[in-house]
Amino acid sequence: MECFCQADESEQTIYRLEFNQRPWLTNAERAGNRWEQAKQTKAWRAGFQLLAKYEKIPPMAWITVTVEPHQKGGRPQDVGACNPSVKAAIDGLVDAGVLPDDSSMFVRSITYLPAKTDKNSLVIYIRGVRKERTY
Repeated sequence: MECFCQADESEQTIYRLEFNQRPWLTNAERAGNRWEQAKQTKAWRAGFQLLAKYEKIPPMAWITVTVEPHQKGGRPQDVGACNPSVKAAIDGLVDAGVLPDDSSMFVRSITYLPAKTDKNSLVIYIRGVRKERTY
């Protein structure tokens, strides 16, 4: 079995996607009902699908994701608390055709950075190798 994650850095591309909405947090997801969860998931998923298409991100063989949440005001969120938003964002990348699915075969890692306290948004950095690369 080959490890495709060890591609030369010059063959990897980084894309930055920013959705200008306060990240949907784990506690809010748990406190809500299933209809609210479905509504939030749909909004975040569609948002990142549109961003990926707008930025013309090509199909990727695999990616790593770095998450940078931003929040304006309030107590700083826990690192990783924006997981519901991130899961929906990655599903949006699948919907946009960037990945065939969001299994560990295609999403090699997710790194969460501490929240910045400047505005409400979620930034994800996608680093990976284009699918048409020959191995």
